[in-house]
Amino acid sequence: MIWDPRVVKRIDTVKREYFVAISGSIEGIEENLNVCNVYVPNDVQKKTTVWKELSWLKQRLQGLWLLAGDFNEVRVEEDRMNSKFDAYGEMVFNKFIADAGLLEYHMSGSRFTFMTESGSSMSKIDRILVCDTFMNKWPCAKLEALPRHLSDHNPLLLSCTAKDYGPVPFRLYNSWLSKEGMDDIIKSAIDNHVNGEDWMKNMGALLKKKFKIKIKEWRKAEKEKEEKEVFKAKKRVEEIELKAEKQKLKEEEKEERVKGRLIIRNHEKQKIADLKQKAKINWARLGDENSGFFFTR
Repeated sequence: MIWDPRVVKRIDTVKREYFVAISGSIEGIEENLNVCNVYVPNDVQKKTTVWKELSWLKQRLQGLWLLAGDFNEVRVEEDRMNSKFDAYGEMVFNKFIADAGLLEYHMSGSRFTFMTESGSSMSKIDRILVCDTFMNKWPCAKLEALPRHLSDHNPLLLSCTAKDYGPVPFRLYNSWLSKEGMDDIIKSAIDNHVNGEDWMKNMGALLKKKFKIKIKEWRKAEKEKEEKEVFKAKKRVEEIELKAEKQKLKEEEKEERVKGRLIIRNHEKQKIADLKQKAKINWARLGDENSGFFFTR
């Protein structure tokens, strides 16, 4: 669970085996905000225990409530496809939601939130539940199931306000050095603009002016190429998964989905490597102020 301490001030934390909840104040809102991250087990008896603990916790902590995560249960039989439906579990789950006074936003983006690796069965077991006060305060909030590119679960995004993070600054990441064409860019910049003693005298100016311009031009072209490939893979994977919700997939479609997910996964690995490098840069600049956000092994 991650939050911005400039916006949210944590007051209390409650940890149990199958959920973690934080309680605090949020900038500009009078009521306290309680956010609970759940991962409910598949065992029926343990589920019942979790519902009781969550009901007790909601009564104890006053304020706005939001519960999110993998509830491992559905609300109606239509929330499962080629997956076992437990009517008793559904009844107990719905009773917990009703007794706790929780509501659910309409979800767009996908009908189901979980799909097996083979694409043979699906279910809607991931949810975001809110109290009626939360719903009344943000009636137009948007709940969207994002594409499940790297996981068998869809990430869920609940958006109450629009965000603008501004332009992306220029940085040179180590992952770029292994890409095709980078050596040519560096060699071209050196050959065209410096030679002999000028290299030592003008190295700083070269790095600042020539390298930056050429690398930005090269990276822009490479990024467009990569994004087109990843966009094409994501779109095709989404098409196949949507088709799987209606009919059985062919073997070639399953293979195409696996290949597409591999392209997406490799792209994400590169982004993670860049984030790790960025974290080290921020740690060196901010020290302990940033160390709580990133961890590397």
